[in-house]
Amino acid sequence: MKNWIKGMICVTVIGSVVAADAAFPLRVDIDVSTKRDSKQIGAGDSGEVKRESVIVKVKVRKSGGDIPEGKLFAELYVIGKQIHTGHYGIIDVQKGEFELLKENKYTAEYTSPSYVTGRTSGNIDVGGKYETYLVVISGPDGEIIDYRSGRHIKEEGVAFIRTLGKETIFDRDGNILGQLENKGEALKVAIPAAMESGSGYRN
Repeated sequence: MKNWIKGMICVTVIGSVVAADAAFPLRVDIDVSTKRDSKQIGAGDSGEVKRESVIVKVKVRKSGGDIPEGKLFAELYVIGKQIHTGHYGIIDVQKGEFELLKENKYTAEYTSPSYVTGRTSGNIDVGGKYETYLVVISGPDGEIIDYRSGRHIKEEGVAFIRTLGKETIFDRDGNILGQLENKGEALKVAIPAAMESGSGYRN
C-alpha cells in the first residue's frame, strides 16, 4: 500500500514537471540593424543641403521556451527628430504577424522600406533626421514577449509610443503635439536660402 501511494506521488510530481516544461514562456533574441546613407545634394554660402536615407532590418530568433499556438505579432516604430524644434516624430509604423518555424530555424526576418529625410545645416539648420527605432514582439494573446530599441526607452515610454500613429509629433516628456502638418514646408524654404550665392546644385 505504501509503495502504491509512493508511486502515485512520483507520477504526479513528474507529470507536473513535464506540464510546467511544456508551458515554458517563449524567449526571443531581437537583432536590429540600420543601413544609413547620407548624401550632400547642394551647398552655398549659408550652408549645405543633405539627404539621409535609412533602412531598418529586424531578425527575431527563438532563444528558449515553447512557441505558443497561433501567430506572433511584431511592431516596428521608426522614430525621427526635427532639427529646428527638437521634437520627435513617428516616421513610420509597420505591424504584422509572423511565425517561428522549424524549417526556418525558428527565425523570422523583416526589412523595412527606405525612409528619406532632408536637412540643411550651417547658418540655416532645418529639417529632420532618423533618431532611433522600437521593435515590440507580442504573443497571440497580445502580451509582450520582448522589445528592443536603439535608445534606452523605459516600459512606460514603450507603452506610450505604441499608442502613436505615423507622423505623430511629441516631445521628450511624452506630450503629444499633434500630427505633422505642412510636411517639408520649412525645408522647402530653407533649401534655396542655404544654397543662395553658392555653387548651386551638386551631383
